[in-house]
Amino acid sequence: MGSVEIELKLSVKPDAIPAVRQQLFQFPHDYTSPQHLTNIYFETPDNQLRRWDMGLRIRGFDGHYEMTIKTAGKVIGGLHQRPEFNIPLHQPKLDLALFPAHIWPENTDLAYLQAQLTELFSTDFNREKWLVTYGESEIEVVLDQGTIFSGNKDSGDQTLPICEFELELINGNIIDILSLANKLASQNGLRLANKSKAARGYALVHGLSHKTLTKLPKELKWQQPLSVLLPEILAQWQEQEEGWLAGLPEGKTGLAQVLQWMIELTKRQTERLPILDLLLELKAALSTNKVEAETLCAETLCAETLCYSASWLQCKLALMQWLMAQPR
Repeated sequence: MGSVEIELKLSVKPDAIPAVRQQLFQFPHDYTSPQHLTNIYFETPDNQLRRWDMGLRIRGFDGHYEMTIKTAGKVIGGLHQRPEFNIPLHQPKLDLALFPAHIWPENTDLAYLQAQLTELFSTDFNREKWLVTYGESEIEVVLDQGTIFSGNKDSGDQTLPICEFELELINGNIIDILSLANKLASQNGLRLANKSKAARGYALVHGLSHKTLTKLPKELKWQQPLSVLLPEILAQWQEQEEGWLAGLPEGKTGLAQVLQWMIELTKRQTERLPILDLLLELKAALSTNKVEAETLCAETLCAETLCYSASWLQCKLALMQWLMAQPR
């Protein structure tokens, strides 16, 4: 019933999907043809679940239902690690008492909490699935294509598209997920995504967007261990990238600083790392990417060209592999 979900999310351009699908069919796999999934996400008026870093949904498929809650976890780049608990249901009706008691904060009144919950947003998408044997691992790869709706899908509210691959570790090791993703990144059109469907749904409902970016620190604390510095820089990379993709020119400036930090970090190592050459190439590509962005659309197009490139993704995946190799 309970497990720690380890998955890598990759946003994908629609025109890149055929090439990725073709690659997946080349690996040893079990294939499941597209299935239609609906999900309803629940929240209280004061966003209590979100404040606990929880996400609650009911998923429907072919007359079957499942209630899922995901609790606090961590995200590094696009690698998500979150405990989750799944309960089969006979009908799409919440029953929080079916979850293990230990997941709730002390003294939580479940009856009161459940009474406060209402439908916040929903998702409607088709899921295509491959169970891939890769390295020493079994990895479930899914392609989701559909829509996020604020409120109910029939309410006519705002929407966001869903177009992503998710790689979930069924058994084996995390490095194999990163290695498989690197194989898929041999062509342009894929990008690490650090926001789940739930996080994107919350942003849609509450009108949250990248209107401003967090100001980068002037300097990093280089005396910190690599296992601390690398996640910090990767998090900043993802934040600035999301901002630039949202049309904020300062995101591009921030990315230049982040890449310089990463270059500096690799240069501080006792041995020259192969990733250094790729980082230098990306920084040069960023500085020569001088398309005049006089409109929001032009700025976004400029960002997408680089951020969805194969070299951009392969560099980030290599850095994540480097991080995973560090002693804990």
